[in-house]
Amino acid sequence: MRRSILVAAALICLVSFWVEAGQRGQRPGRPGLFFREEWKRQFPGGLVEGPASPQNVTNANLELRFYGEQPKDDPRPAGRAAPEEQHTHGGMWMNHRDDEEPPHLFTGTCNKPCAMGLRHKTQNVDLSGFGSKIRWYVKTTGYHAIRPVVKLADGTWLVGNHADEFTEGADWLVREFSISDVRWRRLDINKVVTATGNLSGWVNSPDLSKIEEVGFVDLMPGSGHGPGGYSDFAWIEVYGKPAPR
Repeated sequence: MRRSILVAAALICLVSFWVEAGQRGQRPGRPGLFFREEWKRQFPGGLVEGPASPQNVTNANLELRFYGEQPKDDPRPAGRAAPEEQHTHGGMWMNHRDDEEPPHLFTGTCNKPCAMGLRHKTQNVDLSGFGSKIRWYVKTTGYHAIRPVVKLADGTWLVGNHADEFTEGADWLVREFSISDVRWRRLDINKVVTATGNLSGWVNSPDLSKIEEVGFVDLMPGSGHGPGGYSDFAWIEVYGKPAPR
């Protein structure tokens, strides 16, 4: 009898140890989708491209903002201007030439580095927790790269070291990356260039619990209309927890 009691007690202790160890190692649930944006084309007269604007946003909860250079129209689009004429485009354009590709932001018309941010109208997003991630549908040419940018609650802008670049397939790709895998540098949002606060340039352990804007940056000027160097940016999904503003 006494032996049975001792065995039962030992089993209870062992089970309790396993439960406690499991609770210590257990991770919280992954956050859900905070927002998705996939753009819409709104050009008069059947045009297939034009300066991007907040009217291109499909998600009624989001605001679209541009940095570095505001989208600017070109009264002499490619194909309707003499070769010697200088184009006057600027900033990101929205492009949707045919149904085989999605509506997308195009950085070829950026005369200098340009960035965009999406801001939820009522909430910030917490990207500090386990499972926070970004998915997007992108394509690049030349040496251009698409990098994530975030605006912290204190107004600081950061640019991540994750970069989606040209692939030999030269086609659209879905990319997904965990925020915990990203390292960050400060971004001078007015010039859209990296700004170092120390010799290494890295921002260690930034507070990502209250992010006001999420977007992307192309740190190279575009080549203009037609083939050349640029980035194409279709839909984006941000997975994180809502945070009060």
